[in-house]
Amino acid sequence: MTPPATATIGPSSGEPKPAQRRGACFSFAAYAKAVVVHLRARGVPVANGLSEPELAALESAYSFDFPPDLRSILSEGLPIGPGFPNWRAASPQQLQILLTLPISGLLQEISKGSLWPNPWGLKPLNPKDSISTARSLLEPAPVLVPIYRHFYIPSRPNLAGNPVFLVRAGEVRVASIDLADFLLREAASFCPKETLAQGSPPLPLPTPAWAAKSARRVEVWSDLAETRAEKGSRTWGMEGWMKEMGWRLREGGWREEEVREMMDGQDQSGKGDRMVLKDRESVLWHVRLLALALLRAGWSSEDVVYAMGEARKGGGPMTWQMDS
Repeated sequence: MTPPATATIGPSSGEPKPAQRRGACFSFAAYAKAVVVHLRARGVPVANGLSEPELAALESAYSFDFPPDLRSILSEGLPIGPGFPNWRAASPQQLQILLTLPISGLLQEISKGSLWPNPWGLKPLNPKDSISTARSLLEPAPVLVPIYRHFYIPSRPNLAGNPVFLVRAGEVRVASIDLADFLLREAASFCPKETLAQGSPPLPLPTPAWAAKSARRVEVWSDLAETRAEKGSRTWGMEGWMKEMGWRLREGGWREEEVREMMDGQDQSGKGDRMVLKDRESVLWHVRLLALALLRAGWSSEDVVYAMGEARKGGGPMTWQMDS
């Protein structure tokens, strides 16, 4: 489907006149042609485009729909260079692996205990329960259609302008706000080294009129990308940090009831009432109590630092001393 060109009404004739936008393409077909020309100029092998029957057969066989912008490009020309999925010549097994790799990579990291997204709540203690819970939570996720290496575009919503995600093992992040942005940013990586050495690269791709201004939210994948970004930059909220610390204590061999008792904490009067973590100071106070409890229980300072590794004061690691 080709979106209608934007038009304005001329002041004298009353006839529609195409709106002017420098460097913009107004139809899927025009943009797809520009992409194919650009890829070929960079030395990327591009075969004849996929026919409608070929596209329909792929969508039926693997139960997904190509988003319209990617579909238009693949209809114009099929990139078959290193890193690109060969939708025509690859075996069914290869294509199935490519399409299931994002989910299987996440499940593998979960099975190793190295990943559990904060929005999913408390991690089940039993590894088998973790996998089954993760499968159910990942079930609504749209199929990610491979574009190039570890970069994927969601099949839903079936609209032009979906964001491009990088998914590699437990890493999920938004790589580009849409396909046009991705092709503009990553074009140099498509180019063989020998082609780069031959001369100046081709002119940049034009920007289509439907190019996104910000990354559209995509069910499941956007949450995963935001969670991993937050964890990587150490900006988790207090609740997320406390959950993470609980998982680390369980990994260290503490029983569930012991972890629950420690995480509940005590107020300063020692009455054992559950502490409400209202601000940073209350979190730090509670961390110190936990650290002392771990040290008295025989943990080394290194083990305590690992368990409390997400807590920071003034940008540096916290330190503790045993009471005399």
